[in-house]
Amino acid sequence: MTVDASQAPNTSGLGARLDRIPVATSTLRMMMILVGFFYLFDAVDIVVFGNTVPAMREQWGLSVNDIALGSAAPFVGMFIGAIVGGQLADRFGRRRIILGSTVLYSVCCLATAFAPTYEVVVVLRGLTGLGLQALVGAVMVYASELLPAHIRGRYLAIIAAVGAVAVPVTAVASRIIVPLGDEAWRWMYVFGSLGILGIVTGYRRLPESPRWQVARGRPDLAETLVATLEAEAVAATGAPLPPPRPERLIRTGSARELFSRRYVRRTVVASAAMACFVLLAYGWSPWLPSLLTGRGYTQAEALTFVSVLGVASVAGALTSSLLIDRWDRKNYVFVLTVLLAVLLFVFAATGNRSVMLVVGFAISMLIHALLTAVYTYAPEVFPTHLRGIGNGVVNGVGRIAGIGGPFIVAAVYSAFDFGAVFVYLAVVGVVLGLGLMLFGEQTTNRSLEDIAADAGEAELSH
Repeated sequence: MTVDASQAPNTSGLGARLDRIPVATSTLRMMMILVGFFYLFDAVDIVVFGNTVPAMREQWGLSVNDIALGSAAPFVGMFIGAIVGGQLADRFGRRRIILGSTVLYSVCCLATAFAPTYEVVVVLRGLTGLGLQALVGAVMVYASELLPAHIRGRYLAIIAAVGAVAVPVTAVASRIIVPLGDEAWRWMYVFGSLGILGIVTGYRRLPESPRWQVARGRPDLAETLVATLEAEAVAATGAPLPPPRPERLIRTGSARELFSRRYVRRTVVASAAMACFVLLAYGWSPWLPSLLTGRGYTQAEALTFVSVLGVASVAGALTSSLLIDRWDRKNYVFVLTVLLAVLLFVFAATGNRSVMLVVGFAISMLIHALLTAVYTYAPEVFPTHLRGIGNGVVNGVGRIAGIGGPFIVAAVYSAFDFGAVFVYLAVVGVVLGLGLMLFGEQTTNRSLEDIAADAGEAELSH
């Protein structure tokens, strides 16, 4: 049953108290570094499969469609992980899902190192994807609920940058390890399972989200953490904190609200944006080594190319951390996608390897800047009681797109050529940018409670 609460001021709201904190305190930074470590292994997994599949192809005689199946399998698991993980995060808490999903994907990734056949690899890829998506969704929701509004985008971008460090590190490791022998690729999946090491630290130092505690009727459990962050902010600035702004409350209810008049546009727009982003990002990074070898690069040359581009992912996320809170998310996304489209057309048209390297570096930078914006935007548009499942549905739709994406790339590549794949990706990017700019919500530098309450006001205006 839905309980309707008026949008009355609540000057003691913990969300408003978090938003008034002017700096990232030492405790807050420690928590963001920790969740960044967990998030890091999502990027590890993307690079590991893309860089080991050429070796698998040689070992098992795989076709292009076999590669597409292996690329799509994680997305089946990710779809389940997004929906189920989001529901569980709303019910049992963000912290429990972060820790539990880390164990799941780490065990499955390690098992992949011992897979006797490619069919077993495909199954384990699906299970790994389930754990990873539950983790990523919970991390983004958790971080967005802890961070003050004026630095929310910046620090989510920094978390993405921490994760992006995995791209060049994993690419270099692949470049060194994979060519060592016919089955040396298996060691990369041992490397990918190391996320489980974060459980020891995370179990003790990762508190539950204060906003989730309040939504579950446990404000007393959240008070200690919020008071600690406030005290640290006063000590760091040497000045008293400003009074918290009145906090607008919204009604609580079930997951069905996501498709009610109140939230349906937000759900559809964010889901479409995520779907386009997944088609774009996963059409670029995992396929690039295979596309390059198909154009005449040796396996070693292709992995070297990708290793260099890996540095761009860190640069893109860090650059985004400086810009993302200066423009509204939807306008920032539009600019990024227009620039991406131009560069993808250039990459498709040129045959000069030096130009391809420079343009490819810029494309990788922009894709990771785009990642920070889309992943920041999605949890912002839902209220606390729906944030886990709302973000889960958005990511779930994206993963459905990911299931079909590898087959689209394979079909375009088989029917046309190397360049046509990048033209297709450019079109997907423009659709993403236009859709979010025209129909998205303004979220930059706004409290999560205000963004959520605006949905109720929009409903009342109709």
